[in-house]
Formats: sequence, structure tokens, C-alpha cells
Amino acid sequence: MSRVASRRLSAMLAIVVVAGVLGPATPARADVVDDAYAAGSEAAAAGDWKTAAEHWQHALELLPGRSAQLDYDLGTAYAELGDLGRATYHLERALQPEARPSVEIAEYARRNLGIVRRQAEIAAEVADARISAPEGWWDLVVRVLAGPALAWISMLCGWALLLVVAAQAWRRRSGRASRQEKTGLGAGVAGAISSILALVLLVGGGLHAFADASVNGSPEAIVIDPLVALRDGPGAHLPVTLRVQGGSRVRVVEARSGWSRIRLPGGLEGWTKSESVALLDQGVRSRVRAAPTE
Repeated sequence: MSRVASRRLSAMLAIVVVAGVLGPATPARADVVDDAYAAGSEAAAAGDWKTAAEHWQHALELLPGRSAQLDYDLGTAYAELGDLGRATYHLERALQPEARPSVEIAEYARRNLGIVRRQAEIAAEVADARISAPEGWWDLVVRVLAGPALAWISMLCGWALLLVVAAQAWRRRSGRASRQEKTGLGAGVAGAISSILALVLLVGGGLHAFADASVNGSPEAIVIDPLVALRDGPGAHLPVTLRVQGGSRVRVVEARSGWSRIRLPGGLEGWTKSESVALLDQGVRSRVRAAPTE
């Protein structure tokens, strides 16, 4: 997205932030967040993206909840600065359901992500580094299976199955079985319903457990440093196995002593400093800080 388009979008959405995003904050904190956001918007309008990112980062740290608007603004500012890792991280956060992005924010965030992705691919080719492949259909399937919808469906089927079995047992013991049940017709219907409920419970519950272990057992993260060297183990003295481009989507397999073992979608993995990656945790505010100035 061009600088002119970015300024126009920032001006168009500034009222939305003041009116909607600051709602959960106390009045005093809301004023501070509002001032920080306004200062960032002024800096962005002047083309000073570094100052804009600093103000918006400060506003995001003070805000008690999530804000798709602020994550989008930060992602756009970092993209303008060429910080592809932090740009990817914040734009991805802007699209998460917990942030409640508007249709406009989601549209602009996806477009900017595409631009940042192409820049990261070029940078990876120049640096001879690895970059994660774009998400495919299987990743989307796993994400859906790990969601709460399938878990709720499986749980409701389990309770329904329990009620059906309990009702049938009670009717048999109390001698209140109907003529159809005594002849086997009602028992057959109840058995069919029980079989369907059991099938949904077992298959749905199993798929959800598998997907949940895959997603939450090794949480997703974004490489935020421009170029990260992966090593054989948690230590700077160990040999480098490969380099990963900033903005890559990875999974954190293990963490210890300030180091994280990360895995690329293709299965390649290695150790890097934990501050080089940022978890895409939907339930918490961003803990990513701006890159240190040189």
C-alpha cells in the first residue's frame, strides 16, 4: 500500500478508534491512550513512521484489551520501516477473531500482509534464507478442528448419548416400555440414535483432540527479527544449521533458558533466542517491543 493510501486509511479510521477501542479503559487511561494514538497518527501523516510506531506501541501497551485497529496501524508502520517480522506479527494479530476486526480493517490487513509477504520472499532469496510456506487448506482444516465449535458439538453429543442410554435403562427397569419398544422397533430407533451420537462423539472428539494438541501443544509464532540463525541447540556456541527470514510463521516446540526450538511447516527446526520470535497468542495483549535503535 502506498504512503498516500496509508495516510488516507489512518485518517478515515481514527474516529473508530476513539469511539470504540477505548471503551474498556478507565477515563484517565483512555485519555492517555487517545493522546498516544493521536500523536502516532500525526507522525504517520507527516511520514515519520518510526515515531508513529513508538506512539502506537505505547498506546497498545496501555490498552487493557485487544485492538485490531492498533495492531493494523503498527503493522502498517513497521511495513513502511521495512521491519517485515513485526509488520507480519501485528497484521496477523489484527486479523484474529479476539481482536474483533471490522470488515475494512480485515480487508486492508490482508492486503498489506500480501505486500509484506512478497517483500519477505524477496529478502529471503537475497539472503539465501528459509521462509515459511503460505498457509494451505490443511492448515485451515486443523485450525477449524481445534476451534471450540467441534468441541461443543462433541460434548453435546456425549450428553445426549448419556441421556438416551439412561432413559432407555430407566424405562426397561420401570416396566414402562411401549409396545413398539417391546417388539424391538423402538429399541432399534434408540439404538440407531445412540450409534450416531456415539460416532459423532468419538470421531469429533478425536479429531478435536488431535488438532488441539497440534495447535496448542506447539503454539504458532512469527519470527520478528530480520534474519534468524537456527542452531543445533540452546547456545550461541553451537553451529548454525539454517537461517530463517523474518516474518516466517513457525511453531515453538520447546523453550528453555531464554532459547526456543522452532519448527518450520516443512519440518526443519532449530534453536534461537526466545526474543527473536513472538507467539500469536489470541488471548493476551502483544508483548512485542519495537526493534532497538542503532
